[in-house]
Amino acid sequence: MKHILKKFWIVICLALIINIPILILGTVRTNQSIMLKGDTSNIDNVVTIDSQYDTIGSFSSIFVLSVDKCTILQSLFAKIDKTATVEELNPYYGHFSDWENYRMGQVQKNSSIMTSLITAYSYAQKENTSINIEYSFKSLCVSFYFDGTDFRIDDEIIKINDIDVSVGYSQFSQAIRNSKSGDVVTVLRDNKEMQITLTNCAYNLCRYYPYYNINYDTIYPKANIKSSFVGGPSGGLLQTLAIYNQLVPFDYTKGLKITGTGTMSVDGSVGAIGGIKQKIYTAFDDDMDVFLCPADNYEEALQAYNTIVYKEKMLLIKVSNFSEALQYLYYV
Repeated sequence: MKHILKKFWIVICLALIINIPILILGTVRTNQSIMLKGDTSNIDNVVTIDSQYDTIGSFSSIFVLSVDKCTILQSLFAKIDKTATVEELNPYYGHFSDWENYRMGQVQKNSSIMTSLITAYSYAQKENTSINIEYSFKSLCVSFYFDGTDFRIDDEIIKINDIDVSVGYSQFSQAIRNSKSGDVVTVLRDNKEMQITLTNCAYNLCRYYPYYNINYDTIYPKANIKSSFVGGPSGGLLQTLAIYNQLVPFDYTKGLKITGTGTMSVDGSVGAIGGIKQKIYTAFDDDMDVFLCPADNYEEALQAYNTIVYKEKMLLIKVSNFSEALQYLYYV
């Protein structure tokens, strides 16, 4: 009996010796953030157009996974994984609640969809004058604010001193960028106007994305926007391509699986994004044929691309604007 009890306590002790460190490593959190591979998503899951044209191939956006304040164990595994990135957590994001982090991504996504619609329809109008979109600049929607300031996520900046949004996006955004301490900004918060007196340039207090009023009653062909929990602005380029492709008779996919990333502006320029390394690996894992990459991300993307065995299965293409993307796909 004593012999059995002795073995029992040896087993218990060994279990504690092994499991307690694992428990600690798996529960104690760090000030690090992990970026991991994610997945691709067909643009039809976000925006569809009532169109007579068929698409043989596909346009897909990419999302990656981010874990903030990861555990010690997660950090160790991520450092072993060559496709992951481990960085120190940005100290300027520590004051946000989980809800605010979610809304931050939704503000960026909402702006991205509006911009994609405007850009795609405006380009398509050049080929077919019956295509119509009516829109006006609405506001600059706050997607980030520094701790201690009076701004909040979802605030819509509609006026600074005597200048309001009626002057248009270019002039209004310039006025915000040129703001200074003492200027008075009017925002819409929960559908009510409130004024914020700046203590610094507005851009040093918050970040924002343009919102537009789009007349969905007169838009032609009709656009259908679907709800999505995935946030961020990086789907802009692929969204614009997918919408445009449904508005014109030529099928720019040519039966290929096309993906990529990049923000989109109404002037057609393609902007840089984060997580490009993980997006390259995700696209290759999902058997994509073409990856369209913003010019500002291209060197980092190329480094990841060159580590892939059989990388020639997926073409990596650098683009600076929407016209370049169309030109490449036309001749591919």
